[in-house]
Amino acid sequence: MIFPVKVPYTVGPDIAKYEGAAFNAHPDPVYLLEKKKELAINELQICGSISAEHLHHFNTFCGFDVNTTLPEICTQLEEDVAILKDGFLQSIGFCFPSGFYPTKKLGLSFFDMHLPVGDGDTLRKSSEKVSALISKKDAMFRRHVWTLTSLPSLSQLPSYTKPVPQTIDDLYFRTETQTTVGIDGSICLFFVKVDMHPLQQVLEDPSKRQRIVESINSMSEAVLEYKNLAEIKSIVNHYMI
Repeated sequence: MIFPVKVPYTVGPDIAKYEGAAFNAHPDPVYLLEKKKELAINELQICGSISAEHLHHFNTFCGFDVNTTLPEICTQLEEDVAILKDGFLQSIGFCFPSGFYPTKKLGLSFFDMHLPVGDGDTLRKSSEKVSALISKKDAMFRRHVWTLTSLPSLSQLPSYTKPVPQTIDDLYFRTETQTTVGIDGSICLFFVKVDMHPLQQVLEDPSKRQRIVESINSMSEAVLEYKNLAEIKSIVNHYMI
């Protein structure tokens, strides 16, 4: 299990050079089934393109037929996908978004996509430099993010009502593994793998338990509000008592 929890909690690019596989070549059928369900219900909100002109980069990189459509790409990969050109979002297929409507981001710059992020000044200030870096030919980078949620589904679409949590047993540890692949200096492919685990299971490890508590207690009010973690912070601290 990926465990990217840092103390203190900070918001920044946090990208590292990467040389492994960008996506799972043998996807779990459970993920693919969940993606098909999400597309059947919410396709217009989670999957779309300004232009399909750049999809051939995904198809070539993944070994798909050149005419594979964006919804078809989504249902052949565990990972959610997106394409940036010159730092602007051209296509997105996020079946498992983390609290936003993916297609509303189409056409936005890397900077504008992160405007709502709490304490995200460092991330926003570096957006132009980062978008150029991750688009360099053959450049690969990886980043991990995490949060806690009361909604057990892989998709955290805002239209889904989050249950009101009462105890640790009502919470889940959610991670995203974000991998970027630069194509030609202007195009960047995004692959985002989402994982969910019951928080109670994660907290059974004393070192992970301590790090989660210290990290969430180090978050600013802006971050807690953005990530909807104020009440969850109280539950986690009560659990420690």
